This record gives sequence, structure tokens and C-alpha cells, in this order.
Amino acid sequence: MAARAERRSFWTWGYVSDEPSDAERAEAARGLSERIGAEVTPPAIPQTVDIELRKPRLEVPAALAGSVSTEHVERVTHTYGGHSLELLRAMRGEFVDPPDAVAHPRNEAELEATLEWCDRAGHAAMPYGGGTSVVWGVNAPADAEGAVTVDLDEMNSVLEVDDVSRAGRFQAGILGPDLEAALKAKGLTLRHYPQSFPWSTVGGWVATRSPGYTATKHPQIY
Repeated sequence: MAARAERRSFWTWGYVSDEPSDAERAEAARGLSERIGAEVTPPAIPQTVDIELRKPRLEVPAALAGSVSTEHVERVTHTYGGHSLELLRAMRGEFVDPPDAVAHPRNEAELEATLEWCDRAGHAAMPYGGGTSVVWGVNAPADAEGAVTVDLDEMNSVLEVDDVSRAGRFQAGILGPDLEAALKAKGLTLRHYPQSFPWSTVGGWVATRSPGYTATKHPQIY
């Protein structure tokens, strides 16, 4: 399965194509103003290239140059998760603790090599699925001397589905809709639909024991 073709929005849930237009934001502000009896003005959203980040504090090993990036856009879009206060900081252009690098391991060998490098060099490693954490789960520690976000978007395949037991093996970076599409072809479903379903991953569901209004009882992850 191909890696995600669309870039995640750094200031709202979803991708760049999900971002509300200026007109939609203005309309939402008008509605909020009427409800609270005070004027609300939508903040200006900074352009990605205008956001100031500190310089990377690490050097990527040559052996990992093909899967680890220190590019500005990568670091911006992996700084925050989906908590409302995180998104507010992003809208204000406040990026105090961005990751120094973002890794996109393509297989288990590259993942192991990335984690070994972080361990050896003393860098914090933050796993990243869809970036929808609302508990500050993808942030770089403020006291880290180096921080690497490990985005599993390249590891997004259904490895195996047993037709008899109906047990499956899925890579951690597969998104909810992609997993359901693959299972539907076999007449199956995981039936786990948290609110973050369009943008979250199997790995994130497992790591957080993901619940949701249509992800309780039998399809809840324990």
C-alpha cells in the first residue's frame, strides 16, 4: 500500500484539503460571537515557510539519510497532535519544541536502526501514527537534547488475514479507512470506528487502547 500522498494540516484535524476556508472560518466566528455576546475574530494562520523553528540539534547518520528528514515542513507538521490547545499554539505560530528530525522507516530493519541510533545518541524517539492524539502524546519532551519523531506512515500494509480464524496481522501505520477497505475485500471488518477514524492508525489504536462512540464493547481495543 502506498504511503500517504497528502500532507497533514499543522493547525487542524485532517489533511490540508480538510482545512476550512477563510469564509468558513469567518462564518464560524460570527456564530460564536452571537452565542457569547462578544466579537470573535478568527486568527490569521501562518504560512508553513514563515514558521520559525530552532535549528536541528542532531546529525542524521548517512545510513539513515533515505528515511530520516530534518526538512522544515516535516518538523512543522509533526510538532503537535490534535489537542485544542496544541492547535491553538500552531495557529499562533508557536513552535517552541519541534522535533529535530522526522523518520519514516519503510520496514522493520529501518525502524530498528532508527531506534538504535536514538538510543545510542541519547535522542528522544516519539512514535507517530496519524497525529490525532489529544493527550499530548506526540510532543517532543521539553528537556530532550535531541528529539526524533518516528512516523510509521510507510509501514501501512495488511500482512496476513487467516480465513479460518479471522485473525490478522497489520502494520502499525495503516490508516483506519485503508484497513477497512482491505478487509472489506475479504468480507470482513474490524468494526473499530473511533472519532479519529479517517486519520488515525492501527498502531495508535493499540498504543492508546482506543475507544469511541462506535468503538465500544466487542470492537474496543483492550
